[in-house]
Amino acid sequence: MMKNLRLIYSTFALVLFAGGTFAQSLFLVQEPSNLAGTYDFTDSYSADGWGADLSSTYVQAEAAWGFDDGTFNGPLGAAGDSACCGPIVNTSEVTGKIAFIYRGGCNFSLKAYQAQAAGAVGCVIVNNEPGNLVNMLAGDSATAVTIPTVFVSDATGAVLADSIAAGGVEIFIGNPNGVFTNNIGAYKPHIGMANAASLPSTFAQSSSDFTVPVGAWIFNYGSSEAVNAILSVSIDRDGTEVYNESSSGENIPAGDSLFVTLNDYSENGYQAGFYTMTYTMVSDATDDLPIDNSVVATFWINDEGYYSKSRVDPVDGPQGVSGLRPADGTEFEWCIAFDSEAADLMQVTGITFSTLTNDFPLTGEAVQLAVYEWNDPITTTVSFTDLVELTDNEFYDYADDLQGEFVTHTFSEPVELISDQKYLACATIFTDDMFLGVDGGIDYNVTYDSYPDEIFFPLNDIDGGQWYAAGFGSENVPALVANLELINGIADDVEALDVTPYPNPTVDMINIPLGVQLNGDLLVEVYDVTGALVMSENVCQKSSNLQLDVTGLSSGLHTFRLTFEDQSSTTFKVLVSR
Repeated sequence: MMKNLRLIYSTFALVLFAGGTFAQSLFLVQEPSNLAGTYDFTDSYSADGWGADLSSTYVQAEAAWGFDDGTFNGPLGAAGDSACCGPIVNTSEVTGKIAFIYRGGCNFSLKAYQAQAAGAVGCVIVNNEPGNLVNMLAGDSATAVTIPTVFVSDATGAVLADSIAAGGVEIFIGNPNGVFTNNIGAYKPHIGMANAASLPSTFAQSSSDFTVPVGAWIFNYGSSEAVNAILSVSIDRDGTEVYNESSSGENIPAGDSLFVTLNDYSENGYQAGFYTMTYTMVSDATDDLPIDNSVVATFWINDEGYYSKSRVDPVDGPQGVSGLRPADGTEFEWCIAFDSEAADLMQVTGITFSTLTNDFPLTGEAVQLAVYEWNDPITTTVSFTDLVELTDNEFYDYADDLQGEFVTHTFSEPVELISDQKYLACATIFTDDMFLGVDGGIDYNVTYDSYPDEIFFPLNDIDGGQWYAAGFGSENVPALVANLELINGIADDVEALDVTPYPNPTVDMINIPLGVQLNGDLLVEVYDVTGALVMSENVCQKSSNLQLDVTGLSSGLHTFRLTFEDQSSTTFKVLVSR
């Protein structure tokens, strides 16, 4: 089972470039109601081991801005008097509250120490410039800091700033376990979802090739028993509901949990679209912390040919603003694994990815991209000894400093695929302190157990000569997108012969004038708009005109491919309209 594999193949030690926290620890605004909700953050303890450990503590208090004496004169503009590199002067306003302070001018731990010395019970450091969240490394004052200390974006600070100044902003930071009386819920690591966040329509034409497991852990984080806890799951495609099921009620003791399984979501022929899975948990009691009663996952079945384990938005493209690398700066290769019953209809044309660095430009750097045929069996152990590289020295060379921007490398020759064959699409980083883009907003923890015969995103420690089947863990998903297209000219309507079928559109029959007298076998294959093979038959043709019955085809545009005895072929499109 996958759980055993994950124990055998431990995850690789990593360094995080930037990114939000997606664990149970929260940065939660409780009041006022118009600002209520969770906000992304990083914390000092997770980043570098200083300050309070949010996994085992919490603080709940009103927020207040902390101010130093105003003598600091740094690159903070109007926020210069709230950098708190010196002692906080408005201690009466800060004591017993969560102090908000701007980044800049001095190290993070000194700011947190100044807040603590002024009587604050927590410290929030706000980014003083646009950009990603960062990890707060320890400074000279780190060992003296004991209060919870977190970092939020400039955008979060801007949303909260005026209300904090006016008073009445109540904030919860930390772990809510046992804090509230009635509190059931779950988070992203606790729900089942699709085994890919985006996949071509061709890979989703049957339930045997693609099925979505539905189930989740319900945790009772409260101090009282949860009575009649119910899990409900709905799935919609572009706003149209395609699935809705609920479990029977179960009682869950305080501090306990229960895994609830519902029927899989499966169809024989999924429609292309953006699918949203919404998990909802309720009990007989009114929940004191409803923010964790609902969890959402998405997947995109697309006609664009994108396959990825990371999220791809139909409008905004690939998701992921942070990056990862091994802790020792070693050369590494990170991959996504995939296979499909319909893979023989497609070819890989390239890979989309992003990279980041800490303190040097990407200009002149190179990333190697590769596709492998992976022939090792997956049993109680996983190996990567039988890999056949199908690409040949494919490199993306950075001409500009495109930090965190997604770029696409197109292969010199497309890689044709074979059905039911495992493949790896990989990116290799050779430069120390260079990070590969990662999507931290998705977690395959539960989904791993639904696919015991699959590996999702393995990692190759090139210097150490070892593969890690679980990569950096289920919550760190490489933002790699394999770009695929239909092969054999199906998508491009390449014509070897001048064939014009009629009538077109048609209802039941088409005539195909071949232009030459034939006397032999002819293979007729028909594909729908997703590239799925919907009709295949051998015809013994003894004339220059071919007639075909298309009453068995659904309405819509279809691509016909005719293959002759000499293996020459032609394609054309016919619209079936009823």
